[in-house]
Amino acid sequence: MRSRILVTSSVMAVAFATATPSYAAAAETADGEAAPKAAAQRAASSDAAGKTVEEIVVIGRGETRQVQGLTQEDIAVSPPGTSPLALLDKLPSVNFQSATPFGSNEWSTRISVRGFTQNQLGFVLDGVPLGDMSYGNFNGLHISRAISSNNIARTELSQGAGALSTPSSSNLGGTIEFFSRDPADEIGGDVSATYGSNDAWRLFGRVDTGDLGGGVKAYFSGDYAQTPKWKGKGAQHALHVNGKVKAPLGTDGSISAFVNYSYLADDDYVDMWPGLLERKGYNWNYLRYDWDTATAIADNYQERGIYEADYPGYGTLTGDDAYYDGYGLRRDILMGANLEYDLTDKLSVELTPYYHRNRGIGTWWTFYTPTPGGANLSVRGTEYWIDREGLTGSLSYDLFSGNTLEVGGWYEHNDYKQARDYFGLRDTDHSSIHPREWPDHPFAYDYYYDFNINTYQYYVQDSWQVTDALKVTGGWKGIDVDIVSRYDPERTNVDTWGTNGELEAEDMFLPQVGLNYRPIDALEVFASYSENMRAFTTGPFITSPDQFAALKASDLKPETSWTAEGGVRVHLPRFDGSLAAYHVKFDDRLFSVSPCTAIQSCPSILDNVGSVTTNGIEATGTYRPVRHLSLYASYSYSHAEYDDDVLNGGGEVVVASAGKAVVDQPRHQANAEIAYDDGALFARAKANYQSKRYATYENDLSFDGRTLVDLTLGYRLKGDGMLGGTEIQLNVTNLTDEEYVATIGETGGYLTSYSEGDYQYFLVGPPRQVFVTLKKSF
Repeated sequence: MRSRILVTSSVMAVAFATATPSYAAAAETADGEAAPKAAAQRAASSDAAGKTVEEIVVIGRGETRQVQGLTQEDIAVSPPGTSPLALLDKLPSVNFQSATPFGSNEWSTRISVRGFTQNQLGFVLDGVPLGDMSYGNFNGLHISRAISSNNIARTELSQGAGALSTPSSSNLGGTIEFFSRDPADEIGGDVSATYGSNDAWRLFGRVDTGDLGGGVKAYFSGDYAQTPKWKGKGAQHALHVNGKVKAPLGTDGSISAFVNYSYLADDDYVDMWPGLLERKGYNWNYLRYDWDTATAIADNYQERGIYEADYPGYGTLTGDDAYYDGYGLRRDILMGANLEYDLTDKLSVELTPYYHRNRGIGTWWTFYTPTPGGANLSVRGTEYWIDREGLTGSLSYDLFSGNTLEVGGWYEHNDYKQARDYFGLRDTDHSSIHPREWPDHPFAYDYYYDFNINTYQYYVQDSWQVTDALKVTGGWKGIDVDIVSRYDPERTNVDTWGTNGELEAEDMFLPQVGLNYRPIDALEVFASYSENMRAFTTGPFITSPDQFAALKASDLKPETSWTAEGGVRVHLPRFDGSLAAYHVKFDDRLFSVSPCTAIQSCPSILDNVGSVTTNGIEATGTYRPVRHLSLYASYSYSHAEYDDDVLNGGGEVVVASAGKAVVDQPRHQANAEIAYDDGALFARAKANYQSKRYATYENDLSFDGRTLVDLTLGYRLKGDGMLGGTEIQLNVTNLTDEEYVATIGETGGYLTSYSEGDYQYFLVGPPRQVFVTLKKSF
């Protein structure tokens, strides 16, 4: 690993955050992290010794945008190791899907907000950009790897548009920010052990040093989980090692630094299609360890040209019904620092340098490509290497009482490599490549790309508290992302792949304005308007030189959007609620189409094919009828439709999408949750409903709506004795054992229309699962 941890090439770009952030002021919780003011006013953060914990969805008091968030308590009562993304599904307009009860399998995990997919959102951890968190992410890493879920203090969702300061080149839609826990003020620690369905287990431990002198404090934690798949063979193995230190800089600021390491070995679930689901059912999966059947399928295809046949114990199978196996491996190190300092009474600075290094591979045993001199199948790999460093920062200046000007920015340099290669399998009685193995010495490549990516972003914002009741914010950001591609001709089939070239996405003026009016303390009205752009990814380069030349000649534009939203928030002694409405225009949508007529049969290229219009409403509220009890509910309605048919270069309709509903976007979503916590006994029950989702652009295939119910029961032992601070917790996910389709489009996109083919494009959700956790704080 290179030693470039502190970035030497830095650009102070823009970002003016609102003077009153969504968590308007901070209170210190028991372990030192900044807690939302709204939460602090109503409930103290708890530890296992028995302090009262109340269920709270934090509503963005004082914000000019739609902002909501969750505290660490939501993670604490979920099955340990649950992705923080999975918890956001209780918020309005959030569509979360996964094939696992923890939401940590990256191949299947997807989140969308207001119809924008995961790679059109922005994700940030403690000021460090996580990229678009898609599978095989080229410019970041998934939150499930970036930090242990136990060390996340709070999560903030901006459904419409993130703050101008958000370091993201993909946030057409909303932004999700994660904030880590600080080291505790006092020496102590936490340990926990979990066991549950399918012999899943997880261990976690954290030690806090307390004050080491002069206010310096630190923590170190580690966790390891082995969670077997709920169907088929294989498991997920996940390791996190996290460390953080924080120190004051006199009385004018502070500095913190963190190092996070993760290793993930993830056996995937097989992708399905309607015919396979009907014939084999929800429990169908890879053939893993049945080498005889896997090689028989490959032998039939390669030597006899037979795609469909009968096999002992299975009946009739096609080649794509029954792959042998597939898994993913990831290894990451992420480090960074957060500096906050008041240079004068009016001028303050924030800086976050960071470094991230990743190696990853996704594999699939394919019968389409035989091993020369070996078995009639091979392991196809898609390999990834990320080496990026960057800096985010801002300067804030109090121009006059109630008015703050902020400028800031983000710079990142990323050396990214991607390869599609094939690894040989010996013709033996078992697979010569073991799952969770890093294979080497590929016998063939489809391509090998080396990308040089530079990202520049700046922002300027002014926040003015005009009166005690009225706040106005306004500003803009600019972003420039330049991607240069180089390929290795010795490791590329240049007849099919091999693109040297450059793509640049630039817009130096993307405005955002907002206001917040509070006529009385219990009521506030907010409204905002924002524009955003999504930069190009590396995807357009993965094509032939001729197709890339045609793409460049087509004057390709990056995707853009604008969002207008407004609403009201109510804050009463026993109730907090929000009602919002929004209008979104998504322009220059990218789609692969042929540049000529169907009869001419030209290769498809990426092109801009039109727009999407979305209108919706979002309602959420928490009611606390009596002490220790809270009731939460949310509802969202989203009317998202494609505005245009997709045409080829000859003007022919190739996708009749105009007026059709956006794929994978439920029109109705609702949540209900009841939570009880008296400091000793605690319980939660949550129901999540989603209406029908379409699976094709032409809306000729859909999956029914579903309701998922999760349950938590637990008890804490009070006192200072040996058992004090001990807690036992029971979690049941999908309590009613609902069978449903979860992820759609994970294999590379959505279908134009439905046909009876063998194209895998969805995954089913997990059945009922039960987990028991024993925790101890000391």
